[in-house]
Amino acid sequence: MSAVLEPAIADQLPSVSATQLVAGIQKVGRAVAAHGAVLITKHDQPAFVLMSVERYRELQRAAEPDLGALVGEFDEMLARMQGQGGAMADAFAMTPQAMGAAAVKAAKPSRRKVA
Repeated sequence: MSAVLEPAIADQLPSVSATQLVAGIQKVGRAVAAHGAVLITKHDQPAFVLMSVERYRELQRAAEPDLGALVGEFDEMLARMQGQGGAMADAFAMTPQAMGAAAVKAAKPSRRKVA
């Protein structure tokens, strides 16, 4: 299995072969501590990224959606919609028949007389 890695990532991280990893785990551990992560290669191809627990936790937190922020964005959007003279509240309170009549009325071209 060959992993394709962006060149920018391969250039940013120190590289360690699997053989070097087995032979020198302490040295690799120091490199992880110094850089936050190291790139482990197999047959000169990127195979793994070894990272510190703290770096892993940072990635986990970054991947999780901030539900509080999303709720806040939704509430702001709803407030903007409701702040338009109560039109949205009126629309949600309409019966299906009234909603249909309003849609038909809005779709019909206006009959303005041209002077």
